[in-house]
Amino acid sequence: MLETRKLRFDNIKKWEDVYENFVDKEEICLLNSKRNKMYGRACYGQSWTEQEESDAMWRIYSPTKNAVRVKTVCPLIRNVFSEWNKDRKDNPIWPTIDRVFYADEDEINKWLVSNTPMNHWAFIELQCESLFIKRREFEHEKEVRVIFTNYKKEEEEGYIEVGFDPNKVFSEIVVDPRASDSEFACQRDSLVARGFDGSKIRKSTLYDFKKVKIEVDLSEPCDFPITVYDKDGRLHEETVFMNGPESK
Repeated sequence: MLETRKLRFDNIKKWEDVYENFVDKEEICLLNSKRNKMYGRACYGQSWTEQEESDAMWRIYSPTKNAVRVKTVCPLIRNVFSEWNKDRKDNPIWPTIDRVFYADEDEINKWLVSNTPMNHWAFIELQCESLFIKRREFEHEKEVRVIFTNYKKEEEEGYIEVGFDPNKVFSEIVVDPRASDSEFACQRDSLVARGFDGSKIRKSTLYDFKKVKIEVDLSEPCDFPITVYDKDGRLHEETVFMNGPESK
């Protein structure tokens, strides 16, 4: 992205989860029409997370321990499209940016059935809303999606790239917390060489251990109960005294 200065939005049909774009995979019956299927559309998207740090996310998306996390805010993503659309006045594209809602599989199916039957416009709204619904098993991702629809389908590659300035859009780049100091230095130099502001690059501290000082006063008398077995194998409670004249 730093080299090409382009944000890539993949066709969501390429996303691995079988429940992605699930409405278009359902059995759709068209009533009172000579048509036997709905008109096609191409939806493109990116997935972000609201999670500042996550052990699961690093381990899933950085299996080789050399990935980075980039940080931004929604208005900056919208500004990217605002600039891009200046050259697409005949076909402007505006994304929907929203949090993903998580539900059980049964809840999703009940929601679909509760909207049946519906008119054509209601179906389009259902399609759009479904793109921001995932199964509860993915709830740890705390996902935010950037999704738009392109009806012209001029992109044969299965993705659309939008030009942008990484230094204006990314407020921070964070390197995998498992990277060694030398690996981090190498990655930072590589990112800087590609034009990113070095002051906005850091290594995640997720696995850093920071000691705190704990003081224990051994001169302070105290007692606490413990449960022990007597010689007959029966449980009973005893009081243990510590740091006093009766301690043992």
